[in-house]
Amino acid sequence: MKFSIIIPTYNRSDLLIKTIDSVLNQSFSDFELIVVNDGSTDDTKEILESYGSKIRVIHKENSGSEKSRNAGAYIAKGEYYCFFDSDDLMFPWTLEVYNKIIEAENFPPLVLGQPLHFSDTIPRKILQQNISLIKYVVYKDYFSKDRTVYSSSSMIVIRKDYFYKAGMFRQYYTKKEYFLDDIDFMLRAGTIQPTIIIFEPPQFGYRTHAENSVKNLKRVIKSLNYLLEEEKSGKFAGGDKRIFERHAIIGGPSYYWLFKALANGIISDSIKFFFNAYPFILKGLLKKIRNKFRKKTPLKILNIEL
Repeated sequence: MKFSIIIPTYNRSDLLIKTIDSVLNQSFSDFELIVVNDGSTDDTKEILESYGSKIRVIHKENSGSEKSRNAGAYIAKGEYYCFFDSDDLMFPWTLEVYNKIIEAENFPPLVLGQPLHFSDTIPRKILQQNISLIKYVVYKDYFSKDRTVYSSSSMIVIRKDYFYKAGMFRQYYTKKEYFLDDIDFMLRAGTIQPTIIIFEPPQFGYRTHAENSVKNLKRVIKSLNYLLEEEKSGKFAGGDKRIFERHAIIGGPSYYWLFKALANGIISDSIKFFFNAYPFILKGLLKKIRNKFRKKTPLKILNIEL
């Protein structure tokens, strides 16, 4: 089996149906879908049971998305693990495009997709478009990327053996409210060679939610502080040689969310965070400026027929 799609979910039954249906609507058929019910208290269990043998289901106590992804990985049979969020959508071509790249590039350990952002529905004309080429870049590793890459757990397709080499998603954290688990994982997988990033076509629909609530922003700032703690304690890949790249990767979202929080009146937490994060923010800005003037790694184009 080529792919295991692993979806953790918690109390999102209305959106989960759309996500599952989008996965089952793939033009590529060599995959299994594993849904991990992370202790949902709504009608998620009944909805999952309605799919019968079309999906594999794990029911577990609530412990967060990272441990749920790991639980799905433990039973997965695929050569590649495709992690996916329970509110995002796959396009009909998603797995077939991943498979074309995997075969063309001699079974790389890590392939990353990029999203199309949407808030409610994806226009039918996008879903029905004909995909005739793939634009992608083969990087030495993720830390070597020289283009802006939107980070999400739904972008990650990783070969089974390298998932375990990277240390899986975190098992040791007890904080269920931790955000940014995708960034945490990519910082530990950042030296996997090579890493391929697909820029066209979009590989998943990323559902945007209200991000400006004070409660949500405070949780993100707290999560960024956790990320800084992990970096300072040496949890991530690359050692001292790759410290600039890691700091720049952390600095990007730190800058974005800091100003979101300030704009929404979260002053005290934001000031404390700034004094902790400013070296990272500075390196993120420096890398952005450097990439603007440096010659980028060339795009590769793969002509296909879907």
